[in-house]
Amino acid sequence: MDFIPETISSKPEVLLIYTQRMIRGRTFEMIENLGILTLAAQLNANGFKAKAYTGITTDVVKTIKNLKDRLFAVCFYCDFDNRSAVAAICSDLKKHEHFYVVVGGPQTLHMTKKDLKTYQADAIIKGDGEETLLAWLSARVRGEDVLISGELRSDENADYVYLEDFAKYEWPRNEDVLEFQERPLLSVITARGCPYRCAFCFEGGNSKNLRLRRAEDVLAEIEERLKRSTRPRYLFFCDDTFTTHPVRLKQILAGLKALREKYDFVWFCEGHPGFLVKHPELIREMIDSGMVRMQIGMESGVADVLRAYGKQASPADIKKVVELCYAEGLPQLTGNYIIGGAFESPATLAETTKTVLALLELAPGMLDISTTFIMPLPGTEIYQHPEKFGITLEDRECLTNLEDFPVNHTEALSLPEICMARSRLITAVSNKMKQQFKEGLIPKTRIYTDFKLAFNYGIAAGYLKFIYAKDPIMVAYYQKLIEYQGLLKEWHELSEWEKNNAVIQMIPDFSLLDINGFSPVELDILAGAGRFTIAETAARLNCTPADLNIPLKSLSDRYLILFSAFI
Repeated sequence: MDFIPETISSKPEVLLIYTQRMIRGRTFEMIENLGILTLAAQLNANGFKAKAYTGITTDVVKTIKNLKDRLFAVCFYCDFDNRSAVAAICSDLKKHEHFYVVVGGPQTLHMTKKDLKTYQADAIIKGDGEETLLAWLSARVRGEDVLISGELRSDENADYVYLEDFAKYEWPRNEDVLEFQERPLLSVITARGCPYRCAFCFEGGNSKNLRLRRAEDVLAEIEERLKRSTRPRYLFFCDDTFTTHPVRLKQILAGLKALREKYDFVWFCEGHPGFLVKHPELIREMIDSGMVRMQIGMESGVADVLRAYGKQASPADIKKVVELCYAEGLPQLTGNYIIGGAFESPATLAETTKTVLALLELAPGMLDISTTFIMPLPGTEIYQHPEKFGITLEDRECLTNLEDFPVNHTEALSLPEICMARSRLITAVSNKMKQQFKEGLIPKTRIYTDFKLAFNYGIAAGYLKFIYAKDPIMVAYYQKLIEYQGLLKEWHELSEWEKNNAVIQMIPDFSLLDINGFSPVELDILAGAGRFTIAETAARLNCTPADLNIPLKSLSDRYLILFSAFI
C-alpha cells in the first residue's frame, strides 16, 4: 500500500480486536481473549508492534479512530456472537480508513467466498493464526500479494488451519494489552479442540481433534507470567478439556502446587462430571494445588435430555460430583442449565427445578447456578438438525439474541413460555439461597472464604453477589477481618483467656445501625467498643465476663463486632 509512510513500515503497528455488541459487564470483557494475546506476542517477536484490545463496539470504534494515523492493520477476532458487529465495523473502516483490515477467529470456519463481500475485509484468514497472520502481514509490509494457507479468495475457498505443536510459538503477555492495567484474572489455555461431541457445543461440534499442550510448557508459561505480576492472581484455565487426561492433569497439579510456594495465586478450571466420578481422588489434589472454583456441565436435570445432548454424564454423576466437592471443601462449584433446550416441556422444567434445588440443599454456600438459552452454534447438531431435539429455531442466526432472549420454541413450549421458565428457575434458585442464609445453613467458614476470594483475587460467586454483598454491615465486617487477618478475631475463635481480656471492636459506623434493634446491654457494649476489654466492659455493667457471652455472640453473629489484643 503506497499510502503507508516509511516510518510506519519500519515497525508496523497492528491492533488485534475482540468486540461484542453494546452491553457492558459481560464475561468477554472480564476474561482476556488469549487468541488475540497470543497473536500479539507472535507479531511482536517478529518485527511488528502489536496490541490487543477487548471492548464493546462503541469503544472499539473510538479506539481505532484515536489510533488510525499510526495503524498498519486492524485484525478482528470473529465468533458467532459478534459476527454482525465485526462485519459492520469492517465494512465501515474500508470505506473511510487506509489501513489493512483482517478477519480471523472461530467463525471463519464456516465462512465462504460470499463472506468476502459481507465483511469487506482485505483478508479473511481461517484457523489458528500464529503462522498465517504473521505471513500475511509480513508479505504486505514487503509489498507482496502472497496467498497464504487458510486465506479466502474470491476465486478460491480455503481450509481451516489447525496447528499441532504450540511449543514453538510465543506465550501471551498481558503487557501486550492496549493500555494494560493489571487485574487479578490471568487466563491460561492448556489445549485446543475437544474429544467430546456435545450437541450444543461449538468446540465439540467443529474440532478436528484434541491438541494438548505439554504440561511443562503450560507450567513454564504460568511461571513466566506470574514473575511479571505485582499482585495476587486468579488463574483461569479457559479450555473445557482440562480434566481430560489424568496423567497430564496430575503433572500440572504437582507443578501448580510447587509454584504456589513462590507465588500467591488460586485457580479455576472446567471439569467433566463423567471424568470426575471416575477419578474422585483428583478433586482433593486439585483443591490442594490451589483450585478454589470449578465449573461442570449440568445442562439439565433430566437423564434423557443429557443423553440427547451427548453429555456422557448423568444427573447421578453430577450429584456425586457436588457431594464430593462439598465434602472436600471446594469453595465454589458452578454449573449451567439450558432452558428451552432438547424436548423441553413443563415436566422437564419441573424435574430440572427439583434437581437444582436438591443440589443446593446438598451444598449450601458452594453452588453458583447459572442459566442460558439454546445457542444454535454453527456446526453443532442442534444447528444442523434441531428437529432431532424437538426444537424449532425461530432465529437460527441469533440476530435477536444477546444471550438474554430465546431464539427457539419446542413442541410443548412457546418462545415466551421458555423466557418465563428461565425467570421462574432463577427466582426459585435465588429464594433457596436466601432461605439457606436466613436459616444459618451456610457455614461461616464458607462465607469467610467467599469474601477472602473476592477481596484478594477478584472472584465474586453467586452467594456473595446476590446475598452477602447486599448487606453493607456484613461487607465491612469481612473487609476488616481479612485486612487485619490475625489481628482481629471472631467470637468463635476466642480462647477462654481471650473471652476475658480481648478488646471489643465495633466494625460498622453507628449511622448504619437501627438502635431500636438492640438491647440496653448490647448498646452499652457497642458504646464502649474500641476502648475496653471484655472484662472491663463487664465491670462497667456490674456483671461477670461470662454474663456477656450471649450478647457478645449475638453481636458477633450479626457482623457488628470483632475482637483484638490491642485497643
